[in-house]
Amino acid sequence: MLRASRLLLVAAAAAGLGCAAQQSAKTSDALFGSSVAALAREHAPDLYAQAEIASEKAEAALRSKDQEAADELLTAAHLWLAAGAVEAERFQLDRELAALQLEEERWATQLARDQEASATVARDISRYEARAVALREVDRISEIEGSSTVSGATLEAVLTRVRFNLALAEAFGAPDARLSALRDRTETIARKGSEPARSVEALLLSSEGLLGEIRRDWPEPRPGSSTELVETAVVLGFVADRGGTGVVVRSERFFSSNGRVSNATVNRFHGLVSAFPHGPVACQVVVPELRSEAWTRRVAQLVERLRPMNGPARIYTSMVATQSLSAGTVQCTFAAYREP
Repeated sequence: MLRASRLLLVAAAAAGLGCAAQQSAKTSDALFGSSVAALAREHAPDLYAQAEIASEKAEAALRSKDQEAADELLTAAHLWLAAGAVEAERFQLDRELAALQLEEERWATQLARDQEASATVARDISRYEARAVALREVDRISEIEGSSTVSGATLEAVLTRVRFNLALAEAFGAPDARLSALRDRTETIARKGSEPARSVEALLLSSEGLLGEIRRDWPEPRPGSSTELVETAVVLGFVADRGGTGVVVRSERFFSSNGRVSNATVNRFHGLVSAFPHGPVACQVVVPELRSEAWTRRVAQLVERLRPMNGPARIYTSMVATQSLSAGTVQCTFAAYREP
């Protein structure tokens, strides 16, 4: 509408010389009372003022019977007002462009947020899927204990975990020689299709140990380490979850049915502690009663087995009597892996 009115003003100005004799104060009032004139007055006051001056001079010339001067001044008034209309249109277009730019920025910001949210959801889905796979593999890996050989499904599960560990170790900057040696062992076992349980478990713990050597150089656990600890513990056959005091790892397999300490479970726990080397590990052994001599001997044997062969002690063990867990359950808290 503004552009059409501006074109009419320009056309009127071009025809001004031909019809100026017929112009009157009424025509001038109609011209300056238009919506275009109002916009020109608001957004181009200097041009509007020039149009008003020219119009007033044209009326004065008409009163003085100077038709030629009136024609020129009235044409000038039209041109000044048309210029004001152009300036008003430019202002409106600039304002609309600014509004569009703000809208575009808003949508760009929203798009970035949506993409970030989508990436977070994708990571969560991937992590949950990985954990679901790990949970399905736990029973297979746990078959290693007490078996001379492992089934094909268990072997596949272990080799999958080992390859994952080696890929992670490579990303962390593990030495090529160590990676190459473990990969050779992995592929050799994969080609054979069968291997004694002890060798398979040793390969798994070696890959976890390599990650532990790398993490040992970190001053503290990196973000996400608590989740890695939970997943690794689950793969090794433990129950694990994050709590307010750290990652809690639990197992009922530290003692056999006859009360003996399980070598396989202790070895796996040592592997877990080695893979996540930061901070102390506080363990509690659930006993029927604290004065039980039989359980005191069993716990003493476990403490002896949990004592590291070399390096500083990290595992601290005590007894607790509770009805919430079965006797012989060992629950250990990795305090350094507490995350908000």
